Amino acid sequence: MGKINQLGDLEEVLLLCASNDSFLPTIDFGHLNARTFGGLKTKEDYENIFNRIENVLGKDRLDIFHAHFSRIEFTPNGGEKKHHTLADTQYGPEFEPIAEIIVKRNIHPTIICESNGNMAQDALLLKKMYLQARG
Repeated sequence: MGKINQLGDLEEVLLLCASNDSFLPTIDFGHLNARTFGGLKTKEDYENIFNRIENVLGKDRLDIFHAHFSRIEFTPNGGEKKHHTLADTQYGPEFEPIAEIIVKRNIHPTIICESNGNMAQDALLLKKMYLQARG
């Protein structure tokens, strides 16, 4: 969840998933960025998310976790305000570091694009970024 007063920060998701081996985490990078007021800035910020998933849930669940991605506008005190498209580059987060980490770790998550009104087109752009990271 993208608002700071809602259930769904990274640690809460991992805690719920750790309660049952059949649960897979769904990591919403846009929501995490909004909840941390733009905290996903560097590749290391993204690496920390992947490391936490692996450390808490193991490599098997990291390999097939679910993710949502969109650029999200947030307020300075409440978190998520509005989903945007990939063309709205004034909002974060960035997808390229995610694609690079997925390739580097050779993992296979399911990623759902949640761009506002432009999901299919932006999903193709995400796929192109992933394929570019693969080289």
